[in-house]
Amino acid sequence: MKKSGRSSFSTLVLRRLSEILLFESKDPRFRKVTISRVEAAPNMSSARVHVTIFPSTGQQELVDSLNKAAGFFSIQLGKVLKTRNTPQLTFVYDAGFDHSDEIEILLRSVLPKDSDQSEESDLDLNTETAE
Repeated sequence: MKKSGRSSFSTLVLRRLSEILLFESKDPRFRKVTISRVEAAPNMSSARVHVTIFPSTGQQELVDSLNKAAGFFSIQLGKVLKTRNTPQLTFVYDAGFDHSDEIEILLRSVLPKDSDQSEESDLDLNTETAE
């Protein structure tokens, strides 16, 4: 299948899995999960689902629970997908958001705090002169 077809398939899987996590799963912990992206195999027999969890405490146990419930998610996904086979799902933790939070904290500690206030005062001066 072409890459664009696989991309739309991945998008469909992402949307449908998000709905299943929110509305159809019985485990309340799954409501903390956000699907960041889905990578489908070229033959669409498997899909790697990247998830983020907020708060990130206990993330490994939650990813393990998602992998144990992968059969349920596949069955629910099969009801919507118009493919011969439903992909085998593997859930992995996406640490990208944690990494970006760490970078933001480092930047805040390095950048001077007065830069935000000086930008606000410049804006105030510009609005006063425009009136």
